[in-house]
Amino acid sequence: MNKDDPVYFVQKADHIDESTQQSLLVTDECNFWSSLSCSGNKRRQTNISILPNKSFFYQKRPRLYFDIHRLPYQSLLKLGGSKLTRRFVPSVKRAHGPGAIFPLTSAEQHLFSVDYHHEGGAHHWYIIPTSERDVLQRIIDHQNSSVCLDHGQLFIDPSVLDKNHIRYHRIIQHPNEFIVLSAGTLAQSFTEDASWSESIAFALPSWIEEGHVNVSVSSCQCNIPQDSLPETIDITLFKHELIQTYITSHLNIITNDTSLALKGS
Repeated sequence: MNKDDPVYFVQKADHIDESTQQSLLVTDECNFWSSLSCSGNKRRQTNISILPNKSFFYQKRPRLYFDIHRLPYQSLLKLGGSKLTRRFVPSVKRAHGPGAIFPLTSAEQHLFSVDYHHEGGAHHWYIIPTSERDVLQRIIDHQNSSVCLDHGQLFIDPSVLDKNHIRYHRIIQHPNEFIVLSAGTLAQSFTEDASWSESIAFALPSWIEEGHVNVSVSSCQCNIPQDSLPETIDITLFKHELIQTYITSHLNIITNDTSLALKGS
């Protein structure tokens, strides 16, 4: 988007141009970003597939055992009833080779998310907390006012974040390691080699308390058809008394003058 600030625009192609395919040897972070900025091709494939409502794991019938499929049902989303919780299902992501790119995005309506299954090459994450959103959006608006941060249309060189003093976290995810993202978090990543991963969204009380539920898709400036975006979650479903009941019965929070104990149900 700008030669001085390497911010890349990600766009869905109507067809695959074989000439843009590259066989990359990604040995480390520096090698990856250098190959991206020095590439002679103005187009480069992200080389990923995202498969919604797919999972590597069978659903467990006995409720005695933990089942990742039941996570949305056990989270605050349960207050919205089965019609809401049925919307949140596992999603499988496939990186087809070295240097595969997962653009900047956040979970639907800024929910929490957990990437709980990973196998294959190391996965390099850049995680931007929600407190940095406004500053980053202003920088993007200065370059191109038609894109937002949430819908996978940007891929940002970390040098841009460093230059503008935007706080972020680097994490390298290896096989069998979990990544849990807080509500409103932005994340982008690339892989050193082919890999599979699986994730799911959920909600905790802070999703309400910090105002993430109020995110409106109508304020999105992306050139994405509104009918292709997920339906907005109705905030009126999450009444204060129901949230307090959920906290008491599911999170087992016990307070006294000297300590706070939090125990997952």
